[in-house]
Amino acid sequence: MENNLTEIANQIDTIIRHERLWFDFTVFHYDGRKLIIAGSDDLTYYHQLEVIFEDVFFFSGYFDGWKSETQEPVFILPDAETALALNIEYEIVEGYHLFIFKTEDYRNDVIIAAGNVSFNTDTVLYYFREDLQENQRLAHFVKRKER
Repeated sequence: MENNLTEIANQIDTIIRHERLWFDFTVFHYDGRKLIIAGSDDLTYYHQLEVIFEDVFFFSGYFDGWKSETQEPVFILPDAETALALNIEYEIVEGYHLFIFKTEDYRNDVIIAAGNVSFNTDTVLYYFREDLQENQRLAHFVKRKER
């Protein structure tokens, strides 16, 4: 399982850092067990990445969003020593995996403890559009125009 998580984390980090100078993030949705972090280079109109955490135990972050520079890794799994220290500091129950988003505009990084992580690279639009292309969808809060 750990190798698979490392591979998924590396894939997510590669998407974030691909030909960009920065990437912005925000908490897009949380339902009590599933947390979706949206990421984009333009969160005004859409997002291009959803990092989906399932069985969330712990979140330490910023609901107003954060920015990350992409010259260094942004989405990481902590090394064993750091993970142990964070597990003790935040009283994280055994069996959860730690994930870290490195932040540019805050001193503290975003830390999430969850059972699993996955991602989606659809473009999610924050405005109504009828002619959606493949791999595009409207955000859950966008209302369809009445005819």
